[in-house]
Amino acid sequence: MLLATLLVAGYASIFHLWTGRSLRELPQYLIAAGVGFMLGHWVSQTLQWETWQVGQLSLLEATFASLVALILVRVANH
Repeated sequence: MLLATLLVAGYASIFHLWTGRSLRELPQYLIAAGVGFMLGHWVSQTLQWETWQVGQLSLLEATFASLVALILVRVANH
């Protein structure tokens, strides 16, 4: 749980530094990264994909879904 939270915060922060225009976008990116990460992990567990696992955490799929969610929020806002 702690690793997932740190990764989500890191993904959102780096994405905001790269593409953000104002500080108001950061909470949106944090929420999008968190929802995407949870969705990616859930899909991975449901379909029993076991690539790049750290303990119970499906790192590859969760990271990919988090990045997709961040891009979707960026496109929707601009």
